Amino acid sequence: MKLKPMYFEDFSVGMSFDTDSTLISKEEIVEFASKYDPQTFHLDEDEAKKGPFGELTSSGFMTLGKSFTQIFNTDIFNGTSMGAWGLDELRWTKPVYPNDTLKTRVEVLETKKSTKNPSKGTVRLKQTVTNQTNEVVMTWISNSMLKTKE
Repeated sequence: MKLKPMYFEDFSVGMSFDTDSTLISKEEIVEFASKYDPQTFHLDEDEAKKGPFGELTSSGFMTLGKSFTQIFNTDIFNGTSMGAWGLDELRWTKPVYPNDTLKTRVEVLETKKSTKNPSKGTVRLKQTVTNQTNEVVMTWISNSMLKTKE
């Protein structure tokens, strides 16, 4: 879903939006894990069967990256993002398996204009990632810096 780019002033507490869905493939799970999270339950189907989840699962960091990409693919921060100063309360609540379909819901928790630099403000956003059966698989809060209209 493409959205109009938004400046700091365009965000208000309580507003929300959803991203498009993304299918997670076995190949990308293994490829990501081989580079960044080489645990056997992310790399090898046979070994994963013996592991804590009973089958191959996505790295939580891959899930975070997918959610991040989904949000930026909406174009909501296109030309207005100035980065972020951190993430809070990252929680992986359910494993992500091959062929799961994920989407992210973004909710505005807080907005705060910079007192030092009026050309930017922070928007605190809660991201809730769900799978195809609407089970929550991950939540995280971002502290995004955005340009103001000034």
